[in-house]
Amino acid sequence: MTLIQAALNKKPADLHITNVRLVNVLTGEIYPAEIVISGTQIAAVESAGAAPSRRAQRVLDGGEQLAVPGLIDSHLHIESSLVTPASFAEAALRHGTTTVAEDPHEIANATGLEGVRLFLDASRDLPLTILFLASTCVPAAAGLEHCRGELGPREIAEMLSWEGVIGLAEVMDARAVVDETPGMSAILAEGRRANAIIEGHNPMLEGRELQAYIAAGIDSDHTLSSPARLLEKLRLGVTAQLQERYMDREVIAALKALPQPLPTLCLVTDDVAPEYLASHGHLDHVLRRAIALGMSPMQALQAATINPARRLRLYDRGLIGPGRRADVLLVDSLEQFDVSTTISAGRVVMEGGQMRWQPPGGYSGLNALRDSLDLSPVTADHFLPDLPRTNGTVEVRVIISHAPGTTTEEGSANVEVVDGVPQLGGTDLSLIAVLARGNQGRFAGFLRNLGLQRGAVATSHAHDSHNLAVIGRDRQSMATAANAVINAGGGISVAVGEEVRALAPLPIAGIISDAPLAVIAEQMRQVTQSLAELGVRHPYLLMRLSTYTLPVSGGLRITDMGYVRAKERELVSLVI
Repeated sequence: MTLIQAALNKKPADLHITNVRLVNVLTGEIYPAEIVISGTQIAAVESAGAAPSRRAQRVLDGGEQLAVPGLIDSHLHIESSLVTPASFAEAALRHGTTTVAEDPHEIANATGLEGVRLFLDASRDLPLTILFLASTCVPAAAGLEHCRGELGPREIAEMLSWEGVIGLAEVMDARAVVDETPGMSAILAEGRRANAIIEGHNPMLEGRELQAYIAAGIDSDHTLSSPARLLEKLRLGVTAQLQERYMDREVIAALKALPQPLPTLCLVTDDVAPEYLASHGHLDHVLRRAIALGMSPMQALQAATINPARRLRLYDRGLIGPGRRADVLLVDSLEQFDVSTTISAGRVVMEGGQMRWQPPGGYSGLNALRDSLDLSPVTADHFLPDLPRTNGTVEVRVIISHAPGTTTEEGSANVEVVDGVPQLGGTDLSLIAVLARGNQGRFAGFLRNLGLQRGAVATSHAHDSHNLAVIGRDRQSMATAANAVINAGGGISVAVGEEVRALAPLPIAGIISDAPLAVIAEQMRQVTQSLAELGVRHPYLLMRLSTYTLPVSGGLRITDMGYVRAKERELVSLVI
């Protein structure tokens, strides 16, 4: 066996990394070492200077940097970065992520099972390992919205048979789990039959309902949680997948107060906007943030390497040791975590801060997903709420937007109506509307506290069904923004009156750009700047705009069928 021969120095290794300080995520030690790589695997890890006669095709001097395992992201949606898998791979590898677990429910909601198959095919043969989970809630809330994709037990069983699909993705419809609806029960049964991991999404359940949810086999959570709720879940065996926007000093302090480090703690990204990915980084940024908030550097690294590897049952990676996959990073310090070199499966893809691998050009495998938005041009009248009188005052329900997070709550407002048109001048209200793909449905309501002073924003990247969501202070601006997105085949636009101020086209399934990351990142910066000029500022702007339409995420949400109370899983009227 070549690997054994290389370990014994009976055959030359492919790569010999010298002069590094190895960070051992098993023992918590840091010590001088040399790493021997043969093919895609690590053949040996030896003490510094122990093998002066070691033979290798190439010797890489680590310059006394730290050698750490490649980062593993156990929960994310590539589509949220608005790029193709190849473009995403380049950015992730640049920042030290070598393995990800992709939940394709964005592409699944927009295009169905065939779209997922094409997206999986586009994720193969890349130096970044992209593993898939079968999306369990497509649509996210059946009966509460129109959705182009639909994955039932039969489709889930088929996905679980595909190479590279390792489990069931986040089960967002917690109500369906505890109510034991036939469809959800059958999907979970398929997961258990395949002995698959089952990922969770559960910001609302507690007590006995939480226990029932976990008993169904769903044993992870990446949603907003107070320290008390987080500890409740950890004590019940739930893997906590901690993302940046839900991370604060209270949460970190609660974790540090536990008597021993947690093997069930993972750092994840979930959703990373393209401009954020380009300027801040990927999982490396979450790791740095956790350390800055008080987590020990070693625990943070473990939560980004060995813990997610075990969570995903990837026992061939997550640490640097003989027989493991050769995913190795060189960094100057754990606190700064500035990746200079990335080695993925024995291949040096970045060295000295310079990428050695570039995405292949001319890939056409996703072209079949173009023109899937399927919406006709609109006029200002499409954004008139259905109010009971043409003149007078009407009390209506209002979505109250929170910042800096993405939560909402239900409120009310008295709105003056003149000739059937709500008068928003002098108020802090905006109109918000959802137009379903294929012109299947439309609903318009009211939003408070986004900060929009004038103009409008439209996005076809709107979780999870990715229908067209439009927010505006006046209906003409809303029509202009919406038509810019429709004409582009999908995207995000900002408009004032009849002028389009910014546009980020997303022609692939209406949610992904076929441009390089740098291009879509700059387009999104222009969207962000234009909205800032109109009064909207939010640290996670894309997620804020795209989650008003998420009917399983708590508070009051909106779909093309109406307002949705997420916890009760019910539609409620516009007019009180």
